[in-house]
Amino acid sequence: MAETGFQIKLDSSMARLFRVVLLLMFTSLPVIGMAQQTFEDRFTTVSYTRNDGSLNFSGGWEENGEPTDPTSDRITILGGELRILNMDYNTIERRLDLSSTTAVTFTMDYREISGNEQINVEFFDGTSWNARRTLNGSGSITYDLTAAERNANAGVRFVTNTEGWGNTEEYRLDNVLFTATYPTSVLIDDPVVDEGAGTVTFTATHVGPNTFLNLPFTVNYVTNAGTATDGLDYTGVSGTLLFTGTSGYSQTITVNILEDTFYELPETFEIEMTSTSNGSVNIDNRGVGTITDNEVVLGDTPLVLFEEFDGYMDYSSASGTLRTQDNNTDACSITTNSSSTLTSAIPAGATIEKATLYWTNSGQMDPIVNFEGADIDAQLVYRTTILGLEFHNHSADVTTMLQGIPDPTTNVFDFTGLTIDNSGNYCSYGVTLGGWALVVYYTAPGLPASTINLYQGFDGNQNETTSFGLSGFYAIGSAGSKTSILSWEGDQTLANNESLQFNTPLTGTNTLTGDGDNTGGNPFNSTNYDNVGVPITNNANQHGVDLDTYDVSSFILPGETSATTVVNVGQDFVMMNAVILKVPSNIIVGRVFEDINYGGGPGRDLTTSGGAGIPNAIVELYDSGGTLVFTTTTNASGQYTFAGMQNGTYTVRVVNNSVRSTRPNGSSCGSCMPVQTYKADYAGGSITADVNKVGGNNPAATDVGPGTLTGAQSTGTITIVNEGAVGMDFGFSFNTIVNTNETGQGSLYQFVTNSNELGSGTMDIEANALFDPAAGEDLSVFMIPPTGDALGRTADANYTAGVFSIDITSVDLPVITGVNTVIDSRTQTAYSGDSNAGTVGAGGTAVGTAATGLPNYQLPEIQLYKPGGEIFINTGTDNAIRYLSLYTDDKSAILIDGGSLTVSNNLIGVNATGSNEGAILVGVEIKDGISIIDGNYIATTADNGIFIDGGNSTTIRDNHFTNNGNAICQATIEVKSGTGIVIQSNLLENSAGHGIDAGQISDPITIDQNTITTSGLLGGACLAGILLGDDDAAITGNVIHTNAGAGLELTGNSSGNLISQNSFYANGTTVPSLGIDLGGDGVTLNDSGDGDNGPNGRANFPILQLAVSNGTTLTVQGWSRPGARLEFFLTDVEEGTAAAGDNQFAYSSDYGEGQTYLLTFTEGSGADLDGTSSSYTDVDGNTDTTNKFRFVVPAPPGTHVGALLTATATLGNSTSEFSPRSVIIVPTVITNRRITYRVDPN
Repeated sequence: MAETGFQIKLDSSMARLFRVVLLLMFTSLPVIGMAQQTFEDRFTTVSYTRNDGSLNFSGGWEENGEPTDPTSDRITILGGELRILNMDYNTIERRLDLSSTTAVTFTMDYREISGNEQINVEFFDGTSWNARRTLNGSGSITYDLTAAERNANAGVRFVTNTEGWGNTEEYRLDNVLFTATYPTSVLIDDPVVDEGAGTVTFTATHVGPNTFLNLPFTVNYVTNAGTATDGLDYTGVSGTLLFTGTSGYSQTITVNILEDTFYELPETFEIEMTSTSNGSVNIDNRGVGTITDNEVVLGDTPLVLFEEFDGYMDYSSASGTLRTQDNNTDACSITTNSSSTLTSAIPAGATIEKATLYWTNSGQMDPIVNFEGADIDAQLVYRTTILGLEFHNHSADVTTMLQGIPDPTTNVFDFTGLTIDNSGNYCSYGVTLGGWALVVYYTAPGLPASTINLYQGFDGNQNETTSFGLSGFYAIGSAGSKTSILSWEGDQTLANNESLQFNTPLTGTNTLTGDGDNTGGNPFNSTNYDNVGVPITNNANQHGVDLDTYDVSSFILPGETSATTVVNVGQDFVMMNAVILKVPSNIIVGRVFEDINYGGGPGRDLTTSGGAGIPNAIVELYDSGGTLVFTTTTNASGQYTFAGMQNGTYTVRVVNNSVRSTRPNGSSCGSCMPVQTYKADYAGGSITADVNKVGGNNPAATDVGPGTLTGAQSTGTITIVNEGAVGMDFGFSFNTIVNTNETGQGSLYQFVTNSNELGSGTMDIEANALFDPAAGEDLSVFMIPPTGDALGRTADANYTAGVFSIDITSVDLPVITGVNTVIDSRTQTAYSGDSNAGTVGAGGTAVGTAATGLPNYQLPEIQLYKPGGEIFINTGTDNAIRYLSLYTDDKSAILIDGGSLTVSNNLIGVNATGSNEGAILVGVEIKDGISIIDGNYIATTADNGIFIDGGNSTTIRDNHFTNNGNAICQATIEVKSGTGIVIQSNLLENSAGHGIDAGQISDPITIDQNTITTSGLLGGACLAGILLGDDDAAITGNVIHTNAGAGLELTGNSSGNLISQNSFYANGTTVPSLGIDLGGDGVTLNDSGDGDNGPNGRANFPILQLAVSNGTTLTVQGWSRPGARLEFFLTDVEEGTAAAGDNQFAYSSDYGEGQTYLLTFTEGSGADLDGTSSSYTDVDGNTDTTNKFRFVVPAPPGTHVGALLTATATLGNSTSEFSPRSVIIVPTVITNRRITYRVDPN
C-alpha cells in the first residue's frame, strides 16, 4: 500500500485552543492558584494537645511559671475555653510549622470575666517574640503574620501586659485559629510518640491546588537524625511516595522506634523530602518526629528503706556544688564542673560492693551527666516543685567505675555536664541548684560486722516536721555507728525553725550538730561534714548541697532495734534525698551457688568448685522454735544476708524450687530443679562445711514450698552471739541424680527436664575414678545412696543386690530434646563401686575377617524398666545413653526420632544381671536423625534387636546380638528405610529370622566385618544371614556361617551390590543353600552374553578351566566377563567346615562356598597373560562367549595340589555367586586344542 499523508483542518478558534493545549503539555509551568489549610484549637476537651484544624500543631500548649497541666493551677481548660486566672509570672504558648506558607491569618475570641488586666498576644519570628495584639475586655482579634513569623518553629504566646493581677481576675480564650495559604506542596506532620510505641507514622499530605491535569507525581524521602540517634532511638528509612495529583491526598511513612531503659529528654528526628518528579511541587517542608521517654519520673517521695548492706562493711562519701556563691553574694552564679575527694579513707584491700552517684538540678530533668570522664545515665529520677519551679534528683549505679579506680581514697572525682536553670524565678527566689554526691559502700578485712541501711526518696519540705523511721537492725554495740543525711537547697542564711534529730528508744532525743555553723538550729546549711573520718571534714561552701555524716555511737546502745530521724524545716525549702545508718549488728552472710561441673562424690564448697552465684534464690531464716523470721533473695552474685537478729540459734533454709541455674536459659526455666551438693553450719565462731548432704536432708524426697521447715531439703544451723557469720553457703547441681524415683527432685526424670532446658556449652564436668567427661557434656551424675553409703545417707529403697532399679510405671520420661545430654551410669559406679560386677555376652570374641575383638559387656549398677512404651525417646542433638540395663514389656527401649544419639555399652532386653526380663519388642528403633549404636549387648527382644525405618546416618558397631525375635522372619536387624547405614564389627547370632533383613531398603547400605551366624533359628522362609533388596550395598569382610539358609540372599532387580573378601561357610543348615544366592533360587547358571535381569544382573561367575600348582606358583585360567574383578577363595569343603556335596544341588560339583579369601585379579589387566576370547559350555549348562584369563602368581598360603578353589566376579560393583569349585592339579603338558566343555576332574 502506498504511503499517504495525514491532515487535519481546524478553524481559527480550534487552532488557537490546540496551540494552548500543546503549550501546556510540553512547557513546565508553575501551578497557578493557592489553597488554604487551618490549625485550630476550640478547647472542647480538657487537653493541651487538641487539633481541630486540617493540619496539626507541632506540639501542645506549654506553660511557663507553673507546671503544664490543663486541669490545675492558674491556667486551665474550663467549660470549653482556655481560662487564665491571675497571670502574674505565667505564660502559655503553642508552636506550629508555617514554613512553605505564602500567607497566614490568626484569629481568636476572648472575654474578660473579672478585673481590668490586659494580655499581649505575641508571635515568634524565629529569633524573638513580638507583641502584635492586646486583649482588653472582650471581643475578637485578627492578625496577618509577617514573612518572618511564618517559619518552621512559629508560635503564639499569651503574656500579661500588666502586673499585679488579683487572684480573682480572669480571662477566657477560645477558637484559636491560624488560616494558612499554601502553594501546591507536600506537608509532613510532626508526630509525637512514646518510645515504647514500637512505630511512629508520619502523614504526608498534598496541600494547595491540584497539579496540572491532576497528573500524579512522586516524592522521594529519607530520615535524618536530630537529637535522636539512628540505630539507637529509631531505625532510619528511605523511600518514595506516590501522590495522585489531587489536593488533600495523603500517604504515610512508618518508622520503627527503639525502646531503651534510660531516662531521656524528648528526642527528635526528621523526614526530609529530597526530590520530586514534578518540579512545580514545593517539598521544602520537613516532618519532625518527637520521641518521648517512658521511664517514670517519681514525684515527691518520702524516704523509705531502699537498700540494705550487711557484712564487714563501711561507707564513704564525696560531694560537690556547681554554685559558685552563696545567696547573699550571687544566688545565680554557676560553673560547669566540680571536683572533690572522699571524706574518709577506704582501707587498702577493700572490695567496693556498691557506689551510687546522685545529682540534682533546678529546671528540667537532665538524665545524662559526665563523671570521671564518662557519660552517666540516670537509672532513677525524682521531681519536686515549689512556686511552679521544678527540681529533679537523679541517681545511677557507678560501682563498676569505682571498682576500676586503683585508689579511690586519693582520687579526685570530677563532675560536669549538668544543665542548671538559673533564670527568672530560680534566680530571683534564690533557689538555683546544681550539685552531686557520691556514696561508696565497701567490705574490708578487720571491719566489724555491721548493718548499713539506706533510706532513699526525694521529698521537698517547707515549714514542716517529717520523721523517717529507721528499722531492720539489731545493734550488738555502738562503736562505729554513724548516720549520713543527704539533702538539697538548704540555705545557710535561713535557719529559723530548723533542727535534725536522731532519736532511739534507749537514748531518747538526740540533736545532730557540728556541721558548719550548726549548733542545733541550722542543720540544712550547705555543708559537707564528716566527724567520723580522720581528719574531720567540715566544708561550709557547698551552696545548695548538704551531705553530713555524724558519729552517733553515743546515741546507739546495744540492743537497739530502731531509730528515728526527725527533720524540722521552716522557711528554708529543703529536699530530703537519703539517710544512711550504720550500726554494729549480728549478721548472717552466705552464697547460693551452682557447682556447674560437680562430678560426684562429696560436695564442694564455693571456692573449690569455682561455682557461679545464683541470683534471686529465696532464702529463709527461722528461729529456734521453727518460726519464720526473715525472708530474702540472693543478689546478682548469689549472696544473701540476714541482719538485725538477736543472739540465738537459727536455721537458714534455701527454697530449692527458687534456685535457677546460671547456665544458658536457666533464669527462665521454671521446670528446672536442682539438688543440694553442699551446705554449711555455724557455731562457736566458725563455719562447719557439710559435704555429705548431697541430695539434701532426704535424697528420696522433694523440697517443700516456702514458709516451713517441715520437709525442707536445704537447711543450715547457726548459733550467733554478737558476731557476723559469713560463709553460710549452699551449693546446688542441676545434673545430679540422687534417687530412683519416677519423677521429682533428684530423679532421672528431673535430670532430663533440666538438660532439655539448660545450655551446656561452658560445662566441663570433673573427672571421676572411671572416666573424664568431655567438655560440653551435660552428664548425668548418679549419686544414689547404696547400703552403707559413704556419705552416711539412707540407702535408696530400690537398691537390691548391688543394683538400683528405676521403674517407669506411670509417667513417661521427657523426650530428650536437649544438646549434649549424656546419661551414663558409670558415675554411680565411680561413686559407690562396682556393686554389680561381671560381664555378659561374648566380649573378646573376634568378629569379621579382620578378627576384631568385641568389647566386654559390663553389668551396670542401674537398670530401667517400663511396662509399656519406649523408655527413652530422643530428638535432641549430640546426646548419649550409656552403661544402663534397659528392658520393657512393650515397644522399644530407645526410640531415635530425630537429632543425634549415641547408644553405647548398654544391656538392652535383659536386666542388670544379663538375664532375660520383660517382653521388649525392639531394642532400638530408629526413625530419623543420626544414630550410633555401639558396644551394646542386645538380647531376647520379641521382634528386632534394631529396627531402622529412617534416619540419615546410622552406625551399628561392636554390638553382640543374640536370641532376638520370637517368631519366624523376625530379624535381628531389620532395615526398612534410611540413608548412610553402616553395620560393622558386630556379632549377630541366634536370630529368629534373617540376621540382617534389608530386603525393603531403597538406599545403599554397608555391612562390614561382622560375624553373622545361626540365623533362621525358627525356620520358615527367612533363613539367610543377610537379605538384600536394593542397589549399591557393600558387603565386605564379614564372616557369615552356619545360617539356616543362604549366607547372603539378594532379591529384586538390584545392581551394584559389592560382595568382597567375606568368609562364607557351612550355610544351609536347614535346607541346602549357597554362600551367595542371587534371587534366592539356588545356583544361577551363566548365560551367553550375561544379559539376564535380576539381583546384581544375575552376574556370570568365573569358570575356572584350570588351576595348577608346582608348590611355588599358582596358575589359574578360565573365562570371565571382560574387565571383571575376580576374587579367589578356598572353599568351605576344603577348610573342613562343610562336606563335599553340601553346595552341589543337582549339579556336577559344589558351587562355593568361599571361606578363605586368597587373592584378587582383574581380567584384562597387565597381570592377565591371556588376551584371547572363546566360548565355553560345561556339563551343568554354564555357557558364554567371553574373554579368557590366565594368571600366574606365587602360591598363596593354604593352596596345594588337591585344594578346592572357588571364585566370584564383580563388574560395576555387581558381584556374582560363587563359581563351581576347581581342584588344584600338578602341571602337565596340555595340547593346544579348543576346549568347549569343562573337563571332569575325575
